Amino acid sequence: MKNLLLQLWQKKCFDINKSDGFEEIIGHHDIKKILNNAIHSKKPVHVLLVGPPASAKTMFLLHISRLFKESLFVVGSNTTKAGLLNCLFEARPKFLLVDELEKMNYQAQMSLLHLMETGIISETKVNKTRETRLTSWVFANANSCEKITQPLLSRFVVLHIQEYTFEQFKEIVIVRLKKDNVDEITAVRIAEEVWYELKSKDVRDAVKIGRLIRRPEELQEIINILKVNWKNSP
Repeated sequence: MKNLLLQLWQKKCFDINKSDGFEEIIGHHDIKKILNNAIHSKKPVHVLLVGPPASAKTMFLLHISRLFKESLFVVGSNTTKAGLLNCLFEARPKFLLVDELEKMNYQAQMSLLHLMETGIISETKVNKTRETRLTSWVFANANSCEKITQPLLSRFVVLHIQEYTFEQFKEIVIVRLKKDNVDEITAVRIAEEVWYELKSKDVRDAVKIGRLIRRPEELQEIINILKVNWKNSP
């Protein structure tokens, strides 16, 4: 009976992982585990992903946004206190997804803190006050924690995402470029050139190059041109 229960539990975990939408993201299995558990927790658990650009932080948030209709995606740099509160009142999201949390201004961060701490959102305008209770899970990302207030930071489970290895980077490039009808051999060459010659770990650079070349033999010429401009770019 014990072995049967263990098998059923393992099958349940496997089924959840297969349906969590994260299978398109290469690696980061520990991040996937924590996010998946947080999403299915009975009470809110807030998670902040911290790491360098091009480490799949935004991809995680976008996947959650696509998986759940009751989610709201906002960009920290474009979100004011009034804008955030208005979105919360109107959308009433179960999952609030914040991209670039460190770029959210202080007032908006305080409103977010109040939501996470009390579940209450309130706003006063021209002697009129509106207030409501809202249970929301907050999933956010940031390049660093320096500009995030300490009280807000303390409400998160903070996960630090490591940079991709070259093998992981290559695998991602192949998957992404196949969507643009680039063959695997060319995709591998692009990954190698971007990583070793252009010294970039950003998959988006590989996608740009994949779209620039019209035939495989153009790749080296395009790379040579870009190397000069890469060095001279600010």
